[in-house]
Amino acid sequence: MLGRSQVGPLTFSNYDFGVILIAALIGLGLWWGLNRTRRGKLLLAVIHDREMSVALGIDVRAYFLLTFIIGSVLGCIAGAVTAPAISVAPGIGVEVIVLAFAVVVIGGLGSVGGALAGALIVGFSRATAVHLLPQVELFVIFGVMSLVLVVRPQGLFGRAPPRKI
Repeated sequence: MLGRSQVGPLTFSNYDFGVILIAALIGLGLWWGLNRTRRGKLLLAVIHDREMSVALGIDVRAYFLLTFIIGSVLGCIAGAVTAPAISVAPGIGVEVIVLAFAVVVIGGLGSVGGALAGALIVGFSRATAVHLLPQVELFVIFGVMSLVLVVRPQGLFGRAPPRKI
């Protein structure tokens, strides 16, 4: 995957396109696993109402363990795929966590489509800020996040939490 590709006036490395392809495949796989399989639907039930899931006989501890393992594997894949493209140094996790937090808040918690939209919004706003005013890059991301929170507190694709009676 060496080389460069031209998209209009912009030049990208083929590695970047490979990372985008891997992320898209993993995102589609996660969406399919959560919404189209029995275990995914049970996991959503555990997430939304733990007590009712226990009452229905679902092994909640096993689902929490499985979710933790899947999240850990996804974190390892993300680190392994992105490390060659960025300079890895102590403390890089803080920047990644801030960006991930912004993506989740903008997109809405629990929405794969929202994560995609949030990632695109954060990426484009960050790239625009770096190009036009590099000194305010981080503030632009927080500004977009604040604007979304003012307009839709649950995020762009998030659902309003159901009221328990």
